[in-house]
Amino acid sequence: MSWGVLLSGGLVAVVVLFAREIRWTDWYSLRSSRRSFVPYRVPLRATQMLFDIGVVDANGDDVLDIYTTNHNYRQDLLIGDGKGGYRDVLSEWGLDQSAEFPGLEIAPDGPEISSPGVYIYWKGRATLAIRTIGLHELGSMRGTLRTHTRIKHCTAEGIVVESPVVAPRVGDKMSEMTMRFSAARDGAVDLDIQAPGVPITVELDAAVPLHAVYVGKQKVSPRSSSFELTFRDRHGMAWADYDGDGRMDVFITRGALGGTLLALPEKIAKEMQDELLVSDGRGRYRDIVREVGVEKRGCSGRKVNWVDYNRDGLLDLFINCQDRGRVDASYPKHLYRQGSDGTFTDVAAEVGLALADQEIIDFVWFDADNDGYVDLLTYEDTGFYLHRNRRGRSFGREFIGRGRFARADNPQLRGTVNEYWFVDGKLSVADFRGDGNLHVLSSSKTGNTVLVNDGSGRFSLVDPATLGLPAKSATAAWVDYDNDGLVDLYAVPQGLYRQRSDRTFEATGLLALPQGKYMAAIANWADFRNDGRRDLLLAVNENFALRRWWQKLGDSTDDRFAWKLAAWRNEVSNGNHWLELRLAGKAGNPQAIGARVTIQTRAGRQTQQVGLNDGAFFSQGHYRLYFGLGKHPRVDLMTIRWPDGGVQELTDVEGDRLQVVRQVVTEHAEAAK
Repeated sequence: MSWGVLLSGGLVAVVVLFAREIRWTDWYSLRSSRRSFVPYRVPLRATQMLFDIGVVDANGDDVLDIYTTNHNYRQDLLIGDGKGGYRDVLSEWGLDQSAEFPGLEIAPDGPEISSPGVYIYWKGRATLAIRTIGLHELGSMRGTLRTHTRIKHCTAEGIVVESPVVAPRVGDKMSEMTMRFSAARDGAVDLDIQAPGVPITVELDAAVPLHAVYVGKQKVSPRSSSFELTFRDRHGMAWADYDGDGRMDVFITRGALGGTLLALPEKIAKEMQDELLVSDGRGRYRDIVREVGVEKRGCSGRKVNWVDYNRDGLLDLFINCQDRGRVDASYPKHLYRQGSDGTFTDVAAEVGLALADQEIIDFVWFDADNDGYVDLLTYEDTGFYLHRNRRGRSFGREFIGRGRFARADNPQLRGTVNEYWFVDGKLSVADFRGDGNLHVLSSSKTGNTVLVNDGSGRFSLVDPATLGLPAKSATAAWVDYDNDGLVDLYAVPQGLYRQRSDRTFEATGLLALPQGKYMAAIANWADFRNDGRRDLLLAVNENFALRRWWQKLGDSTDDRFAWKLAAWRNEVSNGNHWLELRLAGKAGNPQAIGARVTIQTRAGRQTQQVGLNDGAFFSQGHYRLYFGLGKHPRVDLMTIRWPDGGVQELTDVEGDRLQVVRQVVTEHAEAAK
């Protein structure tokens, strides 16, 4: 080999490494002062298809934890120690997507192949891999694969794969495909699966002992020679103590196979349900979704929230179902009202929230008109709407207005969720004006919009530039990062905007990222160390189309789906005081979701609602309230309006700590219902 070839090859390698290093480091913005925010590592898996990242106190120790949902990839559940350390308990708690095969989820690389046997695992984005090694010690291997999806491409070496046999189509349902394979020596098969979320049944003959069959990255052996490979396709997670046993449960929405779930045979489609995982003791969960009456009915589930919409003291479920345009059918939203026996009934059509013809991009529940009942504000393909709660009996739909862009003007975008439109249009709610009303910011790459509430649920659309806020952002979140009692805004890529005393904002440059580089972002602000300062947990998805040619060297086209995850510790030190609250509600809604708290100090008042600090896009679980007190070490008056309408007042509340306030039922509270 010539020196010229070696030098040119080395130069290419250096360019590739340099490009990769720049990509992974330049977004830790040098404009962020290390005196204010310090980057630190969180042991999260950056996957090719992150769906959400959020905050929850999963184990009830008042230290906030981190979770992700990752489509068909392995997710995270990181339990925090309050000192910056985390422990992943996903498998330990039995929360893998496959109960039989922990680690079955798609991974960038496969398991370590060493012992003789048959290895079956997922890799890439949709490739099912079969590997045989040391068969001369075990004997030949024969198997059959059955599924109702299509194999788009097959690559085989050393393993004989017969042509798939497709059964006759029955009506408008997908046909079953059967494929047989065999091997007498070491070999490999890669199957490019069209819809990897469709269950795949594998049957092996008895020649290879089960202990020599390894499934998934964790190499779990099947219990029988016939087993199923399937994913949960997890999108949104709504955490709450549903059964009132003091431990957090979680409802998880799953997709609908790109909108084709209704095209599967009915028997298979019924098996593909959402999940309601209830804690059955420390670190143990069981799925009771069928027992409580929740039915998927083809819903391509996206965002899900617990909400007590009728103030009966029981948590209900609202699920945003999305029409992907793949199967001609109606896709109404679901509102499951909980009964006294813990079962659910879908009343969305009954109360006016089915909204089958509307595509909801994002939604948020809060009391917009101050009447004690939470309303639903939606950002839809045709604009912003308030669904006004009529005392828990029905909802009236009111058009608020359009932002700078309406997706309905572009019919080709209907049902689009990937790439440019993914997690766009986040609604963030806060009383940033200090007037006791909850206002909204919609962040979008097509243009941000501020919705100012007059207190009666009537909103005015305000150009953010008139307040000193950015015109367009990949995401945005309200946060009082310096605890001065004035709510600030964090936006990607622009960074932190500090609120001034005149209720306008100024850019600080803190935590700013390169302009135009990221097409999607999810930002969570939470106090992970219980020191009174909110830290930033951030996920960003790079705009693949804007990469230069040298930055794409060594990449595959799948890299456009890759997310980068990072965290910054808040080290702002200005002597300001603070108060954090965890409300403990009555049985039926122990997290007090929907409760409203107003505090009063000599500097003014602030209002927050439990559940509005979530930075997650599809999920829910961050129920802590945060109040910056400025130079005031105590709260003069705190007024809590609980979700059932009861009112509780506390005076002279000490700051600079996390306070737990439990709901007390009094005659005054009962009269307020």
